[in-house]
Amino acid sequence: ETGDGGTASTKGSEEPPRGGPATVQLHTRLTHPESVWQMRVPIVSAPMAGAAGGALAAAACQAGALGFIAVGHGRDLAALREQVALFRATAPPAAPLALGFIGYSSCAPNGGVLAEVLAEHAPAVVQFFAPAAVDGGSNIRAAKASGALVLAQVGSVAEARQAIELGVDGVIAQGREAGGHGLRSELGTGTLPLAAAVVSAAAQSPGKPVVLAAGGITDGRGLAAALALGCDGAILGTRLWASREAMGNEKLKAQLVTATGDDVIRTRVFDTLQNATSSTPWPEPFDSVGALKNDTTTRWHDDQHGLEVAVVDTQSDVLPKFTAGQAAADASVCTVLAGEGVGLVGAIEGAEDIVRRVEAEAVSTVRGMQGMLAGSNM
Repeated sequence: ETGDGGTASTKGSEEPPRGGPATVQLHTRLTHPESVWQMRVPIVSAPMAGAAGGALAAAACQAGALGFIAVGHGRDLAALREQVALFRATAPPAAPLALGFIGYSSCAPNGGVLAEVLAEHAPAVVQFFAPAAVDGGSNIRAAKASGALVLAQVGSVAEARQAIELGVDGVIAQGREAGGHGLRSELGTGTLPLAAAVVSAAAQSPGKPVVLAAGGITDGRGLAAALALGCDGAILGTRLWASREAMGNEKLKAQLVTATGDDVIRTRVFDTLQNATSSTPWPEPFDSVGALKNDTTTRWHDDQHGLEVAVVDTQSDVLPKFTAGQAAADASVCTVLAGEGVGLVGAIEGAEDIVRRVEAEAVSTVRGMQGMLAGSNM
């Protein structure tokens, strides 16, 4: 069993709890046979709005990971109902239902859908983000009262400490290398230093929540790095968007195969444009995304003020051109979310195969590191 910080070890396992024939298991608090998390592999498929539905969550669970369905803003509960039904029909029978919520919208005290979704679907695990704690933590208390385990995704040590004080069961340390929404670059921290700091904070708390790293983790080496920091597991986002089961525009998904980490930027440009017409505009400080660079970022990333002026100028064609580019899935104009690990994607594959390969790579990496010890016979 791991210590308070979640340090991993490899462990023989003749009968993995779920997911396949692995004979060596990455052993953390998430994968212990008596763990409440019901996982065999310390990997979580991120609740990516517009991408993470029932098929992706089920495929991740088939490999022994934890797969999330994105509730997102909670604007289409009928669609969510369909995705949950798909998950229940295709996931292993004992797989826990995990739902991810965007805090400022789906958990809002007035107009949010949290209570309704908890009552209808009874998820075993929920994740909150942007912010993790809403209305003084009322969302966290409601989820725990429903019987769910609660994961809080944070981008700073301060937010992590707040979530820990509110009694969450796990903290996701999201570094600025992540794709999708997160703290503005000047406010966030890189994945490795943030994860290490959150591991320390969690170990010093009475509840000792599990800690997962997120941001730029695409293969088994990244998972092994997170475990070496004392994390209990890692989140795969970009890598699992580049899967056959993920929802989303196939033209944009294909961009992930040829991109490299050099092509990624964390920027406010896309939120500034999208917020102008959105019914759920992303608020400060979460109004930035990790995405592929394109003509839009080249023109506006270093001229935020100019963009803000252009967006409200009724004579400007900036907003209409961007909206048209989004509708046409024109990657040279629209938002293509991606983290800095995108260069390791390589191909669009089945999610179950991806998780199994990441697991095998992590086991190999951990074994290889043992051979670096002086006097080792490995």
